[in-house]
Amino acid sequence: MVKTISVILVPTDYSTCTGEAIGWAVSLAVPLSASLLLLHVIRREIADEMLSIPGMNWETLVQREKKALIELYRNWVSEEEGSSLLKETVVAVGDPAKKIVTTALENQVDLIVIPTYGRKEPPADGGESVSEQVVRMAACPVMTIQAACCDEPCL
Repeated sequence: MVKTISVILVPTDYSTCTGEAIGWAVSLAVPLSASLLLLHVIRREIADEMLSIPGMNWETLVQREKKALIELYRNWVSEEEGSSLLKETVVAVGDPAKKIVTTALENQVDLIVIPTYGRKEPPADGGESVSEQVVRMAACPVMTIQAACCDEPCL
């Protein structure tokens, strides 16, 4: 059975690695006529902190984050190349790996393109990175992007 890719999910954390993952997702989406879904997950404790700022509410927070997602996308994708590719931007709160996997399921995503720091050593706490958890839990294929330019930890 021939597999098709029509929706690609790119989880973002606003790092340089995320931009490279967007670039790879676009290079796959263009020839396949696939659409892109950008996702940013805010950890619960950070969302609670942000919502405690006077005048900040959930709607304002979501709009601010969606605007940041679109700006990130535009920084990495030319207008002519990417104007028709971006299907949706999603902002969620919770455990990043779980939200990425559930968003992929809910949106019938065919491929997740996720940045990874590509650690050489296991973390001191013995835990997995978000990208490692997504690779293990996702019901669809996952393409990890280890950005050569990245000095900062990514998902």
